[in-house]
Amino acid sequence: MQPIEKMAIAEVVTRLFHALDAHDWETIGALATDSVDLDYPSKQGGPELVSANDFVSGLQSFLPGFDATQHLLGPIVVELGEEIEGTARFDARVTHLITEAADAPIWVIGCHYTLGLERRDGGWKLCSSRVRVLYEEGNRDLEAAARQRAQPSSL
Repeated sequence: MQPIEKMAIAEVVTRLFHALDAHDWETIGALATDSVDLDYPSKQGGPELVSANDFVSGLQSFLPGFDATQHLLGPIVVELGEEIEGTARFDARVTHLITEAADAPIWVIGCHYTLGLERRDGGWKLCSSRVRVLYEEGNRDLEAAARQRAQPSSL
């Protein structure tokens, strides 16, 4: 049963990141537990426990401001804990594009993710997300530009 559970976790991780790039907020919300423990380098004050709705809203506050994003995931290493706990670790290369920033339209982040998942309602769901940035390339200012562009008055 263990290899099947590991494959199921890797599938959820892949679906989550495909949904991020597609701005499929419904799928992202459905793949998360009621609250998600986040620890991202850009978060002021460190780790934070947020509701699934706030998790999705946080993504909506900047991802639509990019013309495109692409999350390329390295091999996903899955470890199973108790019957309802799993961890997925992988490296990723995340490309962000704003075409109107003609002089430097791309920002790339190389990072390592550690995702916690729990078995709920017959499937695996995201309960924590940790990101460790390994390197950045390109125009770091695109994040602020994307947040501005994603504001309702800008869309």
